[in-house]
Amino acid sequence: MSKFKKHLNNKVKKIVWNLLKPFIPFILILLFIFGTVTTIVDAIYIQFVQEDDSYLSNEELRLKNMCINEVDKLNTCNNFVDNEPTNLLLDVNNKENNKLIQWSHLYSIMTFHNMANGDKITAKLLNDVGSHFKSTFKYMKDTIKTEQKNVDELGNEIWSIVSEETQYLLAESDTIIGHYKYTYKDFIEENENTRISKKVFVSEELIGEQYEMLNKYLKREFNIRDEDLENQVEIVIQSAIGYSDNTENTSWLFNTKTSIQKGNLDLESNSNSVIANGMFTWPIPGYTSITSEFGYRTHPITGIYKLHTGTDIAAPEGIDFVAMADGVVITACRNTSYGNMVLINHGNGIVTLYAHGSKLLVRTNDVVKQGEPVLKVGSTGYSTGPHAHFEVRINDEYVNPMQYFEGGI
Repeated sequence: MSKFKKHLNNKVKKIVWNLLKPFIPFILILLFIFGTVTTIVDAIYIQFVQEDDSYLSNEELRLKNMCINEVDKLNTCNNFVDNEPTNLLLDVNNKENNKLIQWSHLYSIMTFHNMANGDKITAKLLNDVGSHFKSTFKYMKDTIKTEQKNVDELGNEIWSIVSEETQYLLAESDTIIGHYKYTYKDFIEENENTRISKKVFVSEELIGEQYEMLNKYLKREFNIRDEDLENQVEIVIQSAIGYSDNTENTSWLFNTKTSIQKGNLDLESNSNSVIANGMFTWPIPGYTSITSEFGYRTHPITGIYKLHTGTDIAAPEGIDFVAMADGVVITACRNTSYGNMVLINHGNGIVTLYAHGSKLLVRTNDVVKQGEPVLKVGSTGYSTGPHAHFEVRINDEYVNPMQYFEGGI
């Protein structure tokens, strides 16, 4: 009897296998399509969830909005021009942008209050906490003088001022990020008949320790021991990054309407201003190993699944990071998440970004040529090791940079 059952089972299995065998390729294709679609939908869902606040409870959303209103006041409440108060952010190079307190910093601190002391989050508590993190920006005035050369009847060259324009330069900033001082030097740009005199940015120096305000506040309010302080500060800062998911957000930097005139370069007539396939120069000569492609990934520091807006290339510290095309430097600065970074406007809505450098090689408003070094490769900002991160934006939209290199790399 058992042999009969075994024979019958084998026969049934064979019949079932013969019936299913023709459909196996279709089943595998369907499983592949299902997995791909699920991944894409999941990525889109998470991205939208992060951006539209639907992941927050009503109470959390209320606190977020309270924090947004509070930091709007904090970032403009204590500013001075030559010791005269102002409510404006005035730096011509926009250097305040990566020193402003974010809503997520305040949100994280308030959450810390609730977890450590069980404090009820109220408008009064938020105001009291915010008062410890007032942002201060001190500016100095500089006059941009434009002079015209004339020749008198005796043949003598005479320079006369034809216009004077006031610009405001950031002298000091004191925010939750730290206390910084800025230095400038006199610069004269002269051609045959015109001379322009102004001050240009040289360097930014951290005075004291980073997050000094936060260190003092946490130690005072929560009696945190010195040996634990660094870890607690890191928890607050990394939590703030996670709340805002803003580690690679440079929307404030991609201003394609302002920098063309700054560099005095006619990008519209420049042979490199229209970037088509194959028009970009590879930005890290001699190094082509891609460690992270453009697309969705889990962020290596925040752990958040989000769009990686550029391409990462493995390269040792100190290697030249070069301009992919001719353009004007929108900004060359130190950014909290990107570290030392350079943004270049190539005209026609095309902007490229170079990040995490060990050293800046250009300044804001510089005119650069294709292949010119703009940055040294490094690991500044939110980085896990030396590498070259570069991005391309077309009309304020992130695009995959790799499509602009003819024949790949």
